[in-house]
Amino acid sequence: MLPPPRTDIDALPYVDQQYTDAMRKQVEGLIEAELKTFKPAKDYLAQWPVHEPNFEAHPLLEAEWMRICDQQPMSKLDTTRYQLDPPPSNRQTDIAAWQKSVDNAQAQLEHQANRISNLELLQKHGANVWRAQLNSLEAASKSLTRAHDGISSEIDGINRKRKLDQTKVGPTLQSLEGDWVSSVRKNIVIESECMRLEQECFLLKEALK
Repeated sequence: MLPPPRTDIDALPYVDQQYTDAMRKQVEGLIEAELKTFKPAKDYLAQWPVHEPNFEAHPLLEAEWMRICDQQPMSKLDTTRYQLDPPPSNRQTDIAAWQKSVDNAQAQLEHQANRISNLELLQKHGANVWRAQLNSLEAASKSLTRAHDGISSEIDGINRKRKLDQTKVGPTLQSLEGDWVSSVRKNIVIESECMRLEQECFLLKEALK
């Protein structure tokens, strides 16, 4: 398979002088005139089908999506499992109800113990971990800054080189452009003269008949 042809396109902003303020105003006027010839449709997405999400095998997402479509409020967080309530008065003699309350109390106790352990770990190691995190972030910031400065310096170097190269070859390009314009004018004059001579030859041939 042949590789696709590659064309390197490079502007010559330091040499080209055609795009002046007057030319810019003319271009902007043409753009505004073109914009006045049509009006964009209000519903520019009407030609595209409406996307319907598929929540197959995801009933929770489907239920949440339907809630949002119906503009229903989100259900409040159930905090009853965090409360240490005894069995209701009508189940004071129910062993299963008491067992459920005891299990809930044990779960709350374990949760509080975990919170205390986390606080102790945070108090003992949190400062060092935080300093390490700050050092890591600072190192990442310095690395990104160096990369940014390097790329900016490379861009500036490329722009300076382009300016120097274009400024250097500018007179040559202008001279070549002048030669091209002169050659085109000469060709037009020669073509016009050839047409005149052909017309004279045609008239002479007609006169000799």
